[in-house]
Amino acid sequence: MLTIFKKKDLYIGLLVSFLVIGLFAFAQVGARSTVKVRHLPLALVVNDHESAAQKVVQKLQDAGDHRDATIKWVAVKHTSQLTKGFAAGKYYGAVVLHSGFSQALRQQVAYLKGQVMTQKLVAVATKAPLVAQAKPFQQQQAVARTLVAHAPQQARLTLYVSQGNNAVIASQLMTRLPQLATQMNQTIAKRYGQVATQAKLPLTAQQWTDLQTPINVTLVKRNSVSTKMLSGMAPMIITIFAWLGSLLASFLSWRAHRKFEQRRNDGYLSASSVTSQLIAGLVIAMSVAGTIYFFTKVCYGMPIPQPVQFFWLTTLISLVFYLLQTAVLNLLGIKGWPLLLVIWIGSMAVITMVPQMLSPFYQDFVYNWTPIRFAYDLFTNQLYLRDATVTGQPLRLLLAIGAGSILGMYGSTLLRK
Repeated sequence: MLTIFKKKDLYIGLLVSFLVIGLFAFAQVGARSTVKVRHLPLALVVNDHESAAQKVVQKLQDAGDHRDATIKWVAVKHTSQLTKGFAAGKYYGAVVLHSGFSQALRQQVAYLKGQVMTQKLVAVATKAPLVAQAKPFQQQQAVARTLVAHAPQQARLTLYVSQGNNAVIASQLMTRLPQLATQMNQTIAKRYGQVATQAKLPLTAQQWTDLQTPINVTLVKRNSVSTKMLSGMAPMIITIFAWLGSLLASFLSWRAHRKFEQRRNDGYLSASSVTSQLIAGLVIAMSVAGTIYFFTKVCYGMPIPQPVQFFWLTTLISLVFYLLQTAVLNLLGIKGWPLLLVIWIGSMAVITMVPQMLSPFYQDFVYNWTPIRFAYDLFTNQLYLRDATVTGQPLRLLLAIGAGSILGMYGSTLLRK
C-alpha cells in the first residue's frame, strides 16, 4: 500500500500542485495585495483666475505633488476637451472650477461682514441713540445695508467621473471626489462659522445651512455604464471569451494539422501546413467573433455601438490570440501549453486595473507586456468610450504580436530535432 510513496509520479504531482498554486498566488494574491492608487491622473479645469480660485487650485496641486499622492492633476484649459481626454485615457475624472468662483466667495464674505456690521450698529444705536443720528454712523449703516442687500450665491464646482475608462477606479472616484469637495466646503464653512459665533449673529436655520455649503458641487458621470452593459465588466468578459475560444481552437487545429497535414520526417509541420493553419485561423477567428456577438448582443441584448466594427475588432483580436497560441504549440509542442496558462493567469490579475494601482514590479513585468491587456483596452474603447479610437497603440502592439507569431509559426518549419 505504501509503495506509492516510492513512485516519482506522486512527487511530480505534488511539485506541479505547488507550482500551480504558487503561480496563482503570484498572479492573484501578489498583485492584489500590493494595490495602492498612486498619481491617478485627474483633469483640473480652472475657469476662474482670481485669487480665491487660485488658492484652491494651489492647495490641490500641492497635495498632488507628494511622492505617494493619490491624485496627479493634469491641467486642462476647457471643459470641452474632457471628452477627448477621457477617450485617450489621459485621465479618469475631472474637477472644474467655474467662472465666478472667486466672486461668489467674496460675496459670501461681504454678506457675513455686513451681518456683523449690522448687529454692531444696532447695538450702538440701542445704547446711544444720539450716535445713530450722526453722519458717520449713517454712512456705515448704508454700507452694511449694501453688503446684505442680496443673498450670496454659492461658488460652483463640477466633478466628472468617466465610468467607461475603468469600473474599479470610477467606483473609487464616485466616493473620493465628493469627499474632496466636502473638505473644501468644511474648510471655508469653519472659517465662516467662527466669525458668526464670535459675533453672536442671530442667524436663521437657513442662513446657517448656507454657511455650511459655500460651494455648490455637482457630480456628473461621463461614458456611463449601465447594468445592461455589464457594469463595466464587458471588456474583460469578452476578452476572456476571445482568449478561451482561440485557445481551444488553436489546440484542436494544431492536433488536426499534425494528424492529417503533411509533415516532415522529424515530425515538424511543413510550410504548406503552416499556411493551412493560418487560413484555418482566420475562419476560426471569424467564428469566435460571431459567437461572441450572438451571445452578448442577440441572446442578452447588451448594447454594442458600431456592431460591424465590433465584429471585425473581435475577429482580429481572436486571430492574434490564435496565432500566438499556435506559434507556441508549433515551436514547443504540448510542452508549451503551460506557457499559455502563465500568460492567462498572469493577465487575469491585472487587466481590470489601471497602471497607477499596481506596484512597479507588476506594472513593468506583467501589465505592460500581456497581450490580453491590449485586447481589453481595445474593447473598452470600442464599447464604453465616446470618441475613442481603436487604431492606437494597443492595436499596433497586437498586430506586432500577430506578425511575430506568424514568423514563429513558419520558423518552426526550420527546426530540427
